[in-house]
Amino acid sequence: MNCGDINELSPLWHSGELDAESRKSFSAHIAACSDCASDLLIQASCDARLREAIAAEPADTQAIEAGVMRRIARERIRRWLWPGVAAAAAILATVLVLNRPRPLPVNPAIFADAARDHTAEVIKQTPRRWRTDPVEIASLETAQGIPDSDVKALLATGYLLERAKPCRLAGTPYLHLVYVKDGREFSVFLKARGNQAAFDDASSTTGNLQLASFTGANVQAVIVTDAPRGECAKFTHDAKAAL
Repeated sequence: MNCGDINELSPLWHSGELDAESRKSFSAHIAACSDCASDLLIQASCDARLREAIAAEPADTQAIEAGVMRRIARERIRRWLWPGVAAAAAILATVLVLNRPRPLPVNPAIFADAARDHTAEVIKQTPRRWRTDPVEIASLETAQGIPDSDVKALLATGYLLERAKPCRLAGTPYLHLVYVKDGREFSVFLKARGNQAAFDDASSTTGNLQLASFTGANVQAVIVTDAPRGECAKFTHDAKAAL
């Protein structure tokens, strides 16, 4: 894909409607092209703020997804199955479509907000009410349903937990944790996974920031750092292995 393709397909990327092959090519391009990645982050940030302005009530995304997938399944059956196919085959196809684990593309607004928070709160040190006491941090974890064992497991990266605070990415509550070592700082945004579908593993860059995301057994994680190139990939690999 080239930059023109990215511009044309970006609405489908934001809405999660790209097929697997196109999404892979799309992700490969934006991982290599900082201009397109920055444009996507700007688009996503604007979209997120527009949704926040017009949304009177939070959407039940799981119910919406289930309804959409049911309609897609019925349409596929109607269009693709020929007369005479056994009813059992139609039922089986519907069940497979609705119940197959489907990793979701990361909403670019999540990366945009994470990059903004790391820049303002970690790099520029904008005053915030950080918690540094382990007991207070554990209380924040409990409030958001994040296992303390997962937060401690990230020490396997070789970085130490310095501070934490609640925040929102794309309107969703996250716990912002800052891990440090040798003057390098990593923002780790954690959210309890619950019954939600897994994120696709993803990575991006914007300016001098490196970003990554992955889904563990209990949490979904977004990582941001301005550390030297390659540090984000290593930290993410070690964090994913620990979780």
